[in-house]
Amino acid sequence: MTRTKEDWARILTMCGIRPAQVAMWSGVFAHTPKMDRFSKGDADLAQFLANVLVESQGLQKLKENGSYSAARIRELGNASPPGSRWRSLVPRAEELAFNEQKFFEACYGGRGGNRPEGTGDGARYPGRGLIMLTFYEGYLWQGKRSGQDLTVLPELAEQPHFALEFAFDWWEGKVPDAYLADTVKVRRVVNGGTFGLREVEEMLVKARRALQVAA
Repeated sequence: MTRTKEDWARILTMCGIRPAQVAMWSGVFAHTPKMDRFSKGDADLAQFLANVLVESQGLQKLKENGSYSAARIRELGNASPPGSRWRSLVPRAEELAFNEQKFFEACYGGRGGNRPEGTGDGARYPGRGLIMLTFYEGYLWQGKRSGQDLTVLPELAEQPHFALEFAFDWWEGKVPDAYLADTVKVRRVVNGGTFGLREVEEMLVKARRALQVAA
């Protein structure tokens, strides 16, 4: 089903998106043909919307925040499992505080195809886009699927049109159709766990209602 800019403005507004983001993104959605090509139609699109709207904080965030206070690094690290990368950052909290490049290097260096900390890969490939692409391997996979060399131009994922196209390609490649009726399973694929599940479930109700109104 092809939806107009006005249709998308209604959908995003009903999902609780702020007017400034509605004004900017409704045209992006309307002029991205892939939004009409979800393998399972609006059942698929509703789950997609619920997750990307939560992941991007209502279409306001297209790059991961890496600027944390020392206290926040300790809080998040101590709440993480022993042996996890986050837990390993606790002794370095003062060093990494409010230094995004150092934080990303410490958090992502030597993982997911990134070279070790200090080589720049951690800072080059943090989370970007509507569904946060992360690590060299993530950008490489997405680039091959979307026809862009994102290992060279990772910042493309921060541009709205590309971010939406990449999110669609990621979704169709990663989320099995059999999962669409199970929001928990979908959330685990998107987020690696169930963080933000309650927000996604609430957004899913709004998205389904909005898509029916704009049908």
